[in-house]
Amino acid sequence: MAGRGANGRHGLRGHAGRTAALARLLHKECVQLLEAYRNSESLPSSPVAGDYLVSIPPLVPQLSDTEKISILHAALKECLRLLEDVITREDADFSDEDSEYRRKRKTELDGQVAGGSFGLKMWIVRVLQDLVHWTGQTSDTLHSLPAEMEKTPKTMSRRTRKGGAGKIRK
Repeated sequence: MAGRGANGRHGLRGHAGRTAALARLLHKECVQLLEAYRNSESLPSSPVAGDYLVSIPPLVPQLSDTEKISILHAALKECLRLLEDVITREDADFSDEDSEYRRKRKTELDGQVAGGSFGLKMWIVRVLQDLVHWTGQTSDTLHSLPAEMEKTPKTMSRRTRKGGAGKIRK
């Protein structure tokens, strides 16, 4: 029975290892995304000052591993919401930049109201910085989980091998 450990479970340790590896890969790609954005917009590589846009309770040692993961999950969900906001704002604010006149007009009007396109770009950098931070925290936390937690059964849905791809068994 390929994929089963000595205890009969479907490689739970392997799942936790893959999850941690995916978290590390996600963090690496978020770092690359932030660098690419800064380069494409000719922005400095130094961090934008200010508190994180996504704030969560501190991950103190008294928290259980499950609580830490739950908190980090909430932070990543908030990062996803912010990314969706970034996409919406970029589509709305930068979609009409096909002429010099429109760019200048939009920048002058936005500058009087909310920092203009530069302010939007700085906000996008802050969102991406948050994403880098929280994916890094998640990666570090998943990699530091004790082996015992990796071995405990999860109460999640699993895909069945018998029922074909895409079917879920609860």
